[in-house]
Amino acid sequence: MRSTKNVVDKTPTYIIDANLYYKSNLVYSIGIQAFLYGFPLVDMARNMQGSLKKAPLNSFYHERKLADEHFRDWVRPNNDTMYSIAWLDLSKGPVVLSIPEAEQGRYFTFQFLDAYTNSFRYIGTRTNETSAGEYIIVGPNGGEELAEGTKVVYSPTNMVWILGRTLVDGEKDVPNVIAIQDNYKLTPYSQSQEKPHIDLPEILDRELNDPVEFFEIMTKAMKLNPGTIEDEGIVSQFKLIGIDPETGFRGMEDPVIKDGLTKAFKDAKEILIKSRSDMSKLFNNWAIYNNVGSYGTDYLSRAVVSYYGIGAINPEEGIYSGALIDSTGKPLSGENQYVIHFDQDKLPPAHAFWSICMYGEDQFFIANPINRYSMGDRTEGLQYNSDGSLDLYIQNPPPVGTESNWLPAPKGNFTLVLRTFLPKQIFIDRKYQLPFIQKII
Repeated sequence: MRSTKNVVDKTPTYIIDANLYYKSNLVYSIGIQAFLYGFPLVDMARNMQGSLKKAPLNSFYHERKLADEHFRDWVRPNNDTMYSIAWLDLSKGPVVLSIPEAEQGRYFTFQFLDAYTNSFRYIGTRTNETSAGEYIIVGPNGGEELAEGTKVVYSPTNMVWILGRTLVDGEKDVPNVIAIQDNYKLTPYSQSQEKPHIDLPEILDRELNDPVEFFEIMTKAMKLNPGTIEDEGIVSQFKLIGIDPETGFRGMEDPVIKDGLTKAFKDAKEILIKSRSDMSKLFNNWAIYNNVGSYGTDYLSRAVVSYYGIGAINPEEGIYSGALIDSTGKPLSGENQYVIHFDQDKLPPAHAFWSICMYGEDQFFIANPINRYSMGDRTEGLQYNSDGSLDLYIQNPPPVGTESNWLPAPKGNFTLVLRTFLPKQIFIDRKYQLPFIQKII
């Protein structure tokens, strides 16, 4: 038998280099896909950890006032509804949601999101579920025998984010909404259920800039919340680069994988940021996202929406139209003054309501002298023209004589978002277009 001692590896250097090159590129390619797939999972965990400082799992936290410049829970909040927020752990058993009889004419909705930010169920005005009642929220493991006729919400993941929105008719209406919120209840299906607990490490890097922290949390979150059957193909590839929910993240143990993942992490984030314009279509320089709320295997769209507006709703519930530029294509800036003119028969087509919100460059509300963060069809004192048309003035200084129609802007750049709740079919079909934002000065 030939001894293998001191045998010199005579594999040509160019073959070794080629193998390393192939492996590095494979890691890089899969790493980019892994980041885009897992970003919503990690971002959901980050948002959950912030919310759990206000209320424990399987309990509501109710916003008791309209969002203003101090609101920092997530980007681009609205100023028309008050939120009722809950994070659920269904791994220990179902949770019961109780709602009161809805007030006639008051819009409300409960949006249910899985751990991957897919909206899988709504309860509220649009679904005609406005009677007092109880809904049993069941996780993917199920197992409970439920009585016939029970209203059931089936969740694809054990982690669930409930975003409740209740319409508020200005500050004077806040006490009425608080009374309604007090009757939104979450209780365990069985009193013998174990205490809910989602075991994920605290996210220390709030901007998610640490690749090791990111992929470790992503891997743990995948174990707690497995994806769908459609995800199995892409998820199986992740094991090649050390992302395995069963064994944990081990991607940094191999220097080639570590290097490839580090590069992929950086570039994937750039892809996410730059893909925002690719998944939206401009209508008179208003951008409307093409795929929002439920994403299937469109992982890029899912990640982009999570990054720019986590918790966005499906088009049939509401359409968000964003504007960064005016009619000439120049960035919106408080150095200029603008008008948005709606003809009488061209107001945003909504079965519920519409409003325009103003955000600074950080995508949060901006402090202003009249504490107005949005305006729309319910704005008190809004003045229409004699022919029924409407002019809204977007600028930093107040417009003399038309302050009632003024949405204050910061001195720097800003973003506008028009929300149309329960849009009419003409808007859903993209046959309605918002007017240009015209520069006056």
